[in-house]
Amino acid sequence: MPSRAILRGREFKRDLVMTERVRPKARDLITQTWQSQANLSFFLGLLVISIFVLPAISAKPATIRLVSDIVGSIMVMAGVAIGWGRRPLLIAGLAVGVPTLLVRWLEYLVPGRINPVWDEAWTIATVLVIGYILLAQVFRDGPINFVRVQGAVAAYLLLGVAYAHAYQISEYLNSASVTSTEGPLNSLADWLYYSFATLSTLGYGDIIPTSKVSRLLAIGEAISGQLFLAILIARLVGMAVSEAGVSGHSGHREA
Repeated sequence: MPSRAILRGREFKRDLVMTERVRPKARDLITQTWQSQANLSFFLGLLVISIFVLPAISAKPATIRLVSDIVGSIMVMAGVAIGWGRRPLLIAGLAVGVPTLLVRWLEYLVPGRINPVWDEAWTIATVLVIGYILLAQVFRDGPINFVRVQGAVAAYLLLGVAYAHAYQISEYLNSASVTSTEGPLNSLADWLYYSFATLSTLGYGDIIPTSKVSRLLAIGEAISGQLFLAILIARLVGMAVSEAGVSGHSGHREA
């Protein structure tokens, strides 16, 4: 029979091998997590700029369009990169992100060649997929922290952005889809204003949906905005309670 010293030596070698295998995996996991967190913070910053800062800037329409397209393109890339380390999410983001960027810049470089409805449709698809990537990060296993809150805020804002582009499509298809006391809605900034006023059920009454499609969109946005907040808060609270229960149970066992 092997002596105790030999058995201990074998156990030590086995533990050493396992440690060497685990360290690279742990390092990769930490790196991927940090990259996702950094991309998420960067993405949320760009999203806030595109919604609340760019519409307030006074400049030539061509300049605003160029800056908006540049910021939007960077935002798409940052949003897709949030799924880095989770291959299905990354592939889904690339599948819609790449065509969106191609259509957007072709429309900018060759005006009139591409139907703007396609640009809006691809943008909506990309926004929804990035929103799914964000929620996948928010609801993944782990403690409730500031990163999850950032992801939840970004997903909520993306919901308003998606509806803004949907309203713009309805306007392309029917120029009488809404009426406004301020005249025609000619820019994305106008649709963002209307979208977030509807999402938050604020409704000043200065913009009124008049077509069937725009009315359905308005009703859907108002309902989904409330449901999103209710379900999100309930889910996060449930995760926090579950995490606290697991931690308390583990501490009780160790004691």
